[in-house]
Amino acid sequence: MKRSRFFERSYFLTLVLFLVLLNACIFSLALYTHDRSYDSAEQVCRSEQLVIIEAFERDFEISGEAETLALSYTTFYGKEGMYLRFARGEQVLHANLPEDSPVPEAGTHMTAEIGGEKYLLISEALCQGEFVLTYAKGIGYLDEELRQLSLAFGAVSGLASVVLALCLYFVLRKLYAPLRKLQDATKAISRGDFSARAEDSGKDEFAELAKDFNAMSDTIREQMEELKTTAQQKQTMLDNLGHEMRTPLTSIYGAAEYSFRHTLTEEERMQTLLDIMSESKRLQKISRILLDSAFIRENGIQVGKLSAGSLMVKIQNVFVLRASEKQVKVSLGGGDFPFEGDETLIEILVANLTENAIRACKEGGEVVLGAEVRDGVKTLYIRDNGVGMTKEQMEHITEPFYRTDKARSRKEGGTGLGLALCKRIADAHGAELVFESEVGAGTTAYVRLP
Repeated sequence: MKRSRFFERSYFLTLVLFLVLLNACIFSLALYTHDRSYDSAEQVCRSEQLVIIEAFERDFEISGEAETLALSYTTFYGKEGMYLRFARGEQVLHANLPEDSPVPEAGTHMTAEIGGEKYLLISEALCQGEFVLTYAKGIGYLDEELRQLSLAFGAVSGLASVVLALCLYFVLRKLYAPLRKLQDATKAISRGDFSARAEDSGKDEFAELAKDFNAMSDTIREQMEELKTTAQQKQTMLDNLGHEMRTPLTSIYGAAEYSFRHTLTEEERMQTLLDIMSESKRLQKISRILLDSAFIRENGIQVGKLSAGSLMVKIQNVFVLRASEKQVKVSLGGGDFPFEGDETLIEILVANLTENAIRACKEGGEVVLGAEVRDGVKTLYIRDNGVGMTKEQMEHITEPFYRTDKARSRKEGGTGLGLALCKRIADAHGAELVFESEVGAGTTAYVRLP
């Protein structure tokens, strides 16, 4: 698997930062230890010098021989590896300190190399300032200690760096694992696999990010499925629409061509015109329904106060004459209540349901229009005692261009779009369109208002 540049940058930057801080701390500790050792060595040197000063002052008070005492002291302490220099003003009484060695002023100290070795030199006045004693002792061992300490700390630092690098690698790799899995899920989705999921276990920020990602993925998948379904429905609708429009156009063209090429009797001419009018009317109906659907989609609904009873009376008056031509009775089932909706669209809804009910009835049939409150819900109903429908037919009746009886619907001018439009109008109002039917016993359409 290809390594992530983010992981590499995080790892190396974090490692470098830790190593810099670790080595800075170790180096500072080594210097601090060296400084403490130097301070301790200086204190020892000052203590030894103080002992020499006190002894010299006692001996000088007794003998008064400064030069003799200076020779004695330089000889004795020279054997102990110390350099001494006794001076009175500019006169050097005696010294075992090399002549080219630097000499600090009284009351001060310094470090210098003598004979290739590092020494600490301290000058102090004695005998009430009459003499000045310069004390020098080698402290080269402190540099060796610093070197040894640096080597030891370097070894510890190297070992700690290796351990730290390994621990940091595995820790960051474990922390990075959810992000890597999220990246894999992202790549899978980019390839079209919307079922890919990111691991969202845990309570850290990565888990929260994975949960949000999965929610986003689910939403996208649902929307893609909806778009796919909508596209399929639109394609089916276009295919059916082409078929529906091709049939009446073919009939119209055929009738017109026949009239053009043949000499018709008055009766044949009238029949041909009736056929053209019938097919033109079906085209007009398809166009009207499609325009109504487009109107709902583009303009929404204009809500106003309506009366269920008045609506049913109006629809009855519209269809009573048309139904009588088929010897079907349209009656009112009673009931009334106020409700809100778009008057034009509600009338289209009930009119389409009524027209379907009349079409489903045989001669002597009856269609009943009414309103009632069922289970606390205001409901409009259209009931007929026609041919009825099967359960399978009821599952598809609101689909565009679906017909329960294709031969009868085509003969009577049905388009298969009316109930699809009814469903759109009901959905636009937040209402529910429900059908109850039994083959041979009729159908009842309920509009359950919100």
